[in-house]
Amino acid sequence: MKLSRSPYIIEVDDATQTGSKIELFLAADVGTANPTYTLSKLIPASNNTKTFYNISPYVREYYSFTTWQNATGLAYGIDTNTDYLVDYEVKSYNLIGGSYVLDTTETGTFVDGYNYYMDGYNSTTPIALLDEGTYFYNYDATIPTTQGNGLWGSFDCELSIGDVVKYTDLVTGATFTETATTDGVKSYARAYLTYAPNGNKVEILIGGVTERWTAYFKPQCEPKYQPVVVDFINRYGSWSRIFFQKVKKRSINVKTNEYKFNPSALPYYPNLSGDGQFKEFNINAKETIKLNTGWVNDDYGDYIQQMLLSEKVLLLDYEVNTNYTPVKAKTKSLQKQVGINDGMINYEMEFEFAYDLINNVV
Repeated sequence: MKLSRSPYIIEVDDATQTGSKIELFLAADVGTANPTYTLSKLIPASNNTKTFYNISPYVREYYSFTTWQNATGLAYGIDTNTDYLVDYEVKSYNLIGGSYVLDTTETGTFVDGYNYYMDGYNSTTPIALLDEGTYFYNYDATIPTTQGNGLWGSFDCELSIGDVVKYTDLVTGATFTETATTDGVKSYARAYLTYAPNGNKVEILIGGVTERWTAYFKPQCEPKYQPVVVDFINRYGSWSRIFFQKVKKRSINVKTNEYKFNPSALPYYPNLSGDGQFKEFNINAKETIKLNTGWVNDDYGDYIQQMLLSEKVLLLDYEVNTNYTPVKAKTKSLQKQVGINDGMINYEMEFEFAYDLINNVV
């Protein structure tokens, strides 16, 4: 799959062309005769006939992110929600002798992810839309799986018929496998339900044989604090989850406008009227919350970096609100910790709720 938060370049070139155009079909327009967008340009010079089109900005208009399956964490191999997948088709044409001639046709799927500069040009996603590594989740048998912060979350992957997702219990060695029966992007729980108390290794086996991706998901029981869940769109355009298991602190920042006024009558009696010389209006506030991950491993620096770079972040603090709420990361810098330098690793992050405390929507 292609990544639309980074440029995705279509190159059109023919030694005899004087220009080019592309027809871009997105979402429901794929397979029809009506392109969503048509773009064209002339060649820069007779000795430089290459033309380039960046289609990423046009794709990004078609995501909705209205639902996500990370909240379930109990499903294995279900087709993922399509509101963060955008199918596309590009037809490229050469302008030769005053007429457009079809050159190539390209089809595929976009996700709203990005690649890093060192990844190079037109990178695509790996088979799983989550980095290999070790991840922690809250596990407390007293928290029901119907409660959001009692779920370990899920990950998405692009599979073909016959590919296998294999779970291995980290204590008993027991295994559970799910085989893909259709092609497409599938959602899998990070932990198999009966392995959740111990944690598990998850492998993706191509054709049921060749290992392509491995990650470890391990439980942490936090007896003192109610864990807070943060879900975000990661670098691969898929929902990911981080548990913040330790100290949390909420605060508000009040903002106001102020004006100065004179008493309505003289002489004035301040003790009776209760008025001063200054009044405030348009009073509102923003709420923030500071969270701590608890003890994590070296991998979490890159994982939290993806959260800081995300444009879609949701938070669930079950002690205050049983619904997910939109937030934005107020923390704008990150010192990545490593165990050899820092010993036990904990990340403290501050988030600002993405709305005014007093409802002023009109």
